[in-house]
Amino acid sequence: MSAISDRYDRAAARYQKWWAPVLEETAVRVLDRLAGKLPLDEPQRIVDIGTGTGTLVLEALRRWPQSSLTGTDASSGMIVGARERARTELAPADQERLSLVVAEADRLPFADASFDAAVSSFVFQLVPDRAAAFREVRRVLRPGGLLVFVTWMLSDIRFAADEAFFDVVDELRIPDQDGPEEDRTGDLVSPRSAADQLRRVGYRDVSAAQEWLEYRFDRVAYVDFLEEYGESDLFRSLEPRMRRRLRQRATERLESLPATDFDWRVPVVMAVARRG
Repeated sequence: MSAISDRYDRAAARYQKWWAPVLEETAVRVLDRLAGKLPLDEPQRIVDIGTGTGTLVLEALRRWPQSSLTGTDASSGMIVGARERARTELAPADQERLSLVVAEADRLPFADASFDAAVSSFVFQLVPDRAAAFREVRRVLRPGGLLVFVTWMLSDIRFAADEAFFDVVDELRIPDQDGPEEDRTGDLVSPRSAADQLRRVGYRDVSAAQEWLEYRFDRVAYVDFLEEYGESDLFRSLEPRMRRRLRQRATERLESLPATDFDWRVPVVMAVARRG
């Protein structure tokens, strides 16, 4: 198991509560791009690479009512979370159209040309070899099949709420926390870089563009977000007294910020490509 898979196994429930809502509006734009190219009223075979707790597959089941959906994720914990959401959010007939599989993006357990389309949100920055993952997705697409994805773009944009929190960390002289090393490709440098990588492994009709993820965090709940998800390793590393002190000082500092300091706006890359 990789360090990344282990991290997401442990965080699956917290991911669904704290992080999935941050990504959701931007993630489902992937399906907006696909809807214009893949008929909604015909049976389709769609695979979601890195499904997490199921945001894209569950929404795709609603949009393509005659289609079969497959969600894959390297984290078994995420697949458990997606399966639980499917049980609670989907009608039994829709659940029958869904398959959830634990699988790495570069080692998919499917035959060649198994799918009409592949979608993915915020995953291709996590894989150890993005080109290998793109090739593997291409393999399981039928000729002419579509890949649509969104992922992070490198950025040095500052987020005032986080800066305020880490000012408190520095004031309290809390040491840096080094987690296990993660073997990952990293964020995309630019839309052009994304398009070039896709073309190099055999995709055609490639388009990629910079878009924005915008999300307003709840000022009151932001310390809860940090403690339970965003900086959970840091909080867990502290003995109880220091943990309480960090939470108190961070709450005081964050409450002094204007509401606009909790507006997070970061660039992402949205890409569409067709298997050549």
